[in-house]
Amino acid sequence: MRAKGKGRTRGRPAVRVSAEFASGPAQRAGGAGARTGRRKTGKRRTHGARPGKPAEVLLTFRAREPGDDAFILQLTEAELDDVHQQSFGVPFPREQFLAYLRSGAPTVVVERDGKPIGYYSYLIAPDGKMHVSAMVIDPAHQSEGIGTRVMQHMEDEARAHGVHTMEVFVQANNEKSLAFTRKLGFVERFRVAPHSICFQKPVAGVAGPEGPAPGTGVQPAQQVPGIPLGVPPM
Repeated sequence: MRAKGKGRTRGRPAVRVSAEFASGPAQRAGGAGARTGRRKTGKRRTHGARPGKPAEVLLTFRAREPGDDAFILQLTEAELDDVHQQSFGVPFPREQFLAYLRSGAPTVVVERDGKPIGYYSYLIAPDGKMHVSAMVIDPAHQSEGIGTRVMQHMEDEARAHGVHTMEVFVQANNEKSLAFTRKLGFVERFRVAPHSICFQKPVAGVAGPEGPAPGTGVQPAQQVPGIPLGVPPM
């Protein structure tokens, strides 16, 4: 994904990428029963009286390798083909997406217990914005707050690169993505026909211009038509 003109990113081929985020609440175990003030006479519970707090999921992050492309393509197409069809009226562009992956755009594989469960990709523009191209998590690993943790990791990466603003495009027909994006603190800045909404979020601890100005981000209209990517429900 590369914007033309002043928004040109660092030497990448132009590919329009609209990230789409969605998230449901993380599941939490627990919940104490009511206290009656009486001494309980029933049988005692063995193996722990109360359900314990679930162990934290171990996530690791590594740079994409060429051998990851089949996994990334299959996951992305399975999760986002319907969104792409509804938004643009054409099938998911496999070859265009593979060209983007192989362009050298920073792409990170997310692993759980040493096995890949998702990925994210981004581009950093000279003006100090990180355009989040994609973040997709396997449905088998959703509803555990993993999407939020991955985005927090991405924000740490943005901070390390001196990025002052993160930016993402969400398709207007993806209600779950819109809800997750707003939950993460992203604010709508402008819209691009036919259905893209640009959201931006300042990166804490990095000095930047006073408030990201509307219309200054990477515009899908300036790029090769259409690869909406993103996060299915967490």
